[in-house]
Amino acid sequence: MESIREVGLKEPIDVLEVDGKYYGFSGCHRYEACDRLGLETIRCKVRRAPHSVLQMHLA
Repeated sequence: MESIREVGLKEPIDVLEVDGKYYGFSGCHRYEACDRLGLETIRCKVRRAPHSVLQMHLA
């Protein structure tokens, strides 16, 4: 959190988009830090994926 406060978010979080819904799958600690810092936006990489990829990440 201190690093993000001082230099900003260097590595965006990863998000899956499945049928118009978004699921975070990498970067939960970075997300939490940004949320606690009160940031209104967080850089992310969005990847469209079918349900089968989402299921693989949830397994």
